[in-house]
Amino acid sequence: MLGTESKAMASNARTGVSWGLIGVFTASIFLSATLLFSVQPMFAKLVLPLLGGSSSVWNTAMVFFQGMLLGGYIYAHIISKYLRLQMQVIVHAFVIAAGLFFLPLAIASGWTPPTEGAHAFWLLGLFAVSVGVPFFAISANAPLLQRWFSRTDDKDADDPYFLYAASNAGSLLSLCLYPVLFEPLLRLNEQTELWSQGYLLLLLVIILAGFAAVRRQKPGQPQVTASETSGQKVATSQRLFWIFLAFIPSSLMLGVTSHMANNIASAPFLWIIPLSLYLLTFVVAFSKKRLVTTQQLARLFPWVIAVAIFAGFVFKMVVIPSIVISLICYFLIALMCHMRLVDERPSAEYLTEFYIWMSLGGVLGGIFNALIAPVIFSDVYEYLIVLALSQLAVPAADGQKSDLGKIVLKALPFAVSGFIVFKLMTLMNIDVRAAALLGGGVFVYGLNKARGNMKLVLVDSAALVVLALFIPTYFKAPVLQDRSFFGILQVKAQDSEFGKVHLFRHGDTVHNYQFQDQALRKVPLAYYAKGNTFESALSAARARTPDMAIAMVGLGAGAMACYEQPGDSWTYYEIDPAVVSMATNPDYFSYISECAPNANIVTGDARMTILALPEKSQDMIMIDAFSSDAIPTHLVTREALAIYRSRLKDNGLIFFHTSNRVMDVSSVVARLAEDAGLDVRYTARSDFSGEPYKAYYSPSIAMVMGQAEDIDAVFGQDKNWMGFIPGKSVKTWSDDYSSVIGALRSHANKEFRVVPAR
Repeated sequence: MLGTESKAMASNARTGVSWGLIGVFTASIFLSATLLFSVQPMFAKLVLPLLGGSSSVWNTAMVFFQGMLLGGYIYAHIISKYLRLQMQVIVHAFVIAAGLFFLPLAIASGWTPPTEGAHAFWLLGLFAVSVGVPFFAISANAPLLQRWFSRTDDKDADDPYFLYAASNAGSLLSLCLYPVLFEPLLRLNEQTELWSQGYLLLLLVIILAGFAAVRRQKPGQPQVTASETSGQKVATSQRLFWIFLAFIPSSLMLGVTSHMANNIASAPFLWIIPLSLYLLTFVVAFSKKRLVTTQQLARLFPWVIAVAIFAGFVFKMVVIPSIVISLICYFLIALMCHMRLVDERPSAEYLTEFYIWMSLGGVLGGIFNALIAPVIFSDVYEYLIVLALSQLAVPAADGQKSDLGKIVLKALPFAVSGFIVFKLMTLMNIDVRAAALLGGGVFVYGLNKARGNMKLVLVDSAALVVLALFIPTYFKAPVLQDRSFFGILQVKAQDSEFGKVHLFRHGDTVHNYQFQDQALRKVPLAYYAKGNTFESALSAARARTPDMAIAMVGLGAGAMACYEQPGDSWTYYEIDPAVVSMATNPDYFSYISECAPNANIVTGDARMTILALPEKSQDMIMIDAFSSDAIPTHLVTREALAIYRSRLKDNGLIFFHTSNRVMDVSSVVARLAEDAGLDVRYTARSDFSGEPYKAYYSPSIAMVMGQAEDIDAVFGQDKNWMGFIPGKSVKTWSDDYSSVIGALRSHANKEFRVVPAR
């Protein structure tokens, strides 16, 4: 009886200790993940002003973080395989301690962005020297701690993958809290200080977890695991499938991010949404109790791709619904891939290797989108390609696993045949869309026959019809199509009653037109047409100051050059070298070459390059730096306004082009004016009746900011320039705070009010 009671007490004690063991490991992984993913938006926001707020900043940052994550996983695999557990704990504690020398986090000194090319590689280098060491140290924690736990005597030690769900839960919580708690309540220097304190706490918790692992090490377990041979060995084909399953969600995440950033705003809050969904799929997939099974998801899956294509390509101009539907489809595709990853996971002895291959797939997805696609594709074809490839993640049949290598080999002849059919039909001058339908149909049939799932033929056929019939821009060659770090630009030729017209599209927004008839080539159009907001503000200011010094932020097609007059001094600022090349080439647009052949064009981000101007030298600064309706938030902050004002004469004015399909940018500008003690006037132009070229005018909204007496002196009682009361949801933006949510809400609810000028 006494022996029985003693055994029961020992068992209860062991249960208590086990809960303590699980608790310390869960806390370690959770804290590690929280730090890992909070540093991403925080440091990306620090570097935004250096590279214009482009979504490519975030995509490139993701490549860096994914690459460092892979490096951390490889390091974890090596030390867990070749070092005794005690030595692993000691070595890893020293690696984490090395990161303390890089705290608090800050942009490394001496790094200046290049004016032309290599922006992505420059940014990777900046991240490496600024946050590389501490991020590397933290990135190894998830697989290493799981491996340590697997070597304890806990009852769950044989399957420690559930801890990965805790890791992703911490990551998800960190990302969700950043825009709603840390970003609005803490300045960036306070955020970096708090992160440093968390990093120090992590070092202590990791040491505690390592001590617990050594103390609870499973009896009789070998100290070094290099000779482990138990369990089924992993085949090369399985490793490749892991890479593929990790590649698809990573690539799609960056594709959806670019779609959002190019059509709303380039801001950390929006970048976080796809990444949060990405992490949520890991939480669901690695949980012990899933909300949905792989087969249940597979039955829904065939239609997800078709819906994603419609949302991302056909209805993309309906911005918010398109983005919401794209996010839902992306979530389902990522969930399918990650659930299949979990289904294909190996035994615990191959745990660290499994995470290496999974991480490699994520890195390759990021590299493909951020570094390779912008070089080899002139449009966002990578998003469409990966959507099509994602159907390979669906199980071939109930209970069966896909052999990706065999599928590719079986489908390859059909792919070659389809391409040959397409080329032959185009050589015979058959409509290119019909050629795409037939050639693509051959490939689609072969692909799905190889997969053994013919249900997807309907889905793929629908996608082909969409591409061929509803997206003519993919088949009609433009005059120019170029892609840079900052986006996609396109020049297309159209016929009109005035002859041929060139159209400039950046992202999804048409920014300008130009008549090609020699007699009309100097006529500004679109936003810049006579009587529209730009010309109206400029004419009013010129009435007071005939000879003007003007800083024009955003070159576009260069139409504003035709408003230069003798005695003026204009400086144009453009961050994208591809736009400069287009605007100065008369084969595309001749505004610059005909109206201002000696124009002073400065390449680089305006917040940095405008500082080269003498202080108090400009009569007017005009801000027109939108890219596909996405506002670089760092150009509309308190700190940015201080830079503009330092280069503005005491009686100078600042013009903001605030047209936007989804955000109330005018309220953002008005709040900045309130904060700085300045006055604003608002105007919106959409009625161009009576203008001979009205078909090529673009409705626009603008704000002019300045001292109250200067605003009154220039605009007087002009009823076209009104007073403005900003929306209540919009607060003053700064480099430390920019609430995209408030601007979205104000636009949707029309919170702002236009009132007569006082």
